[in-house]
Amino acid sequence: MKSLASPEVLSETRARLRSLRVDDRALWGKMTAKQMVRHLGCSYEVALGERTVGQWNGFPPVLMKWAALRSGLRWPKNVQTMPELKRAIANHSDDEFGALVRSVIDKVQVLASGANCAASHPMFGPMTDADWMRWGYLHADHHLRQFGR
Repeated sequence: MKSLASPEVLSETRARLRSLRVDDRALWGKMTAKQMVRHLGCSYEVALGERTVGQWNGFPPVLMKWAALRSGLRWPKNVQTMPELKRAIANHSDDEFGALVRSVIDKVQVLASGANCAASHPMFGPMTDADWMRWGYLHADHHLRQFGR
């Protein structure tokens, strides 16, 4: 299973992020490319313990975590984003698109180092560094595929 712990997967993920363009169109969902990059950045901040969000109410976290990280199934399209992240990406940002992409790549790199990973995920509950590495790849992959990358 692919994970940011693999140098090859990390390199591939960074290259795919660098290939994004501000005018890329989503194949599904409502986000623009800029909003998606901001969403990834905010999500990696959660993973790194730099941003807090509420707990998701739904299926038990252990089931969600297994389905998302271990089952091998592709993540469903149009999963609801946590309200705190929706607000964060809805705020107008004057940041240049390239700077946002570079910021996400930096956060991916920090997550891949295993430093500062949060203790838990709002949907999946307790997370190990290996869980975060798997999540970090899958989350980026999901949104990069959303924009044809």
